[in-house]
Amino acid sequence: MRAMSRRSTTFLLPQWHYGAGIVVATGLLCSLAWAEPSVPTIAHCAECVAALKARGEPLAQRVKRGDATAEAPLMPIVKASFSFIGTVYKQGVRSPQAEELLRSAEKAQADLPPDDLVKLQDACQIEGDQLLKDANFFEQAFVNHMARMRMDRLRRKH
Repeated sequence: MRAMSRRSTTFLLPQWHYGAGIVVATGLLCSLAWAEPSVPTIAHCAECVAALKARGEPLAQRVKRGDATAEAPLMPIVKASFSFIGTVYKQGVRSPQAEELLRSAEKAQADLPPDDLVKLQDACQIEGDQLLKDANFFEQAFVNHMARMRMDRLRRKH
């Protein structure tokens, strides 16, 4: 085999430009790959947890009474709620503050017309599902685990 000369390996730019271009391209691709979708605010998360809690409560009561048919429609609501809870947890909110935010959101929603509450619940369900879908493997596993634990606790109530 014939050895290639240094001159034949450089096409248009000096060789150091190729290394710099690779570094810039790699950095750009990494920043795009690791860019997080916009994170909902803490107040919005509390609003959605309150809305989903109101949506899930009748189903939760049925599960507590032993109605296994209520579990399937309740599980996605519980998972969406835990997706929002995990989001605020990652933002540094812990139990006492979270409980106060939830109480405030519940009070604010008490005066909503029923149609507006349903619209809010629908939007929060979709957003919570998307948060779970966008979460990494460990976050998804945690949300699924917490949802199963919640369902187990509801089943033990009857």
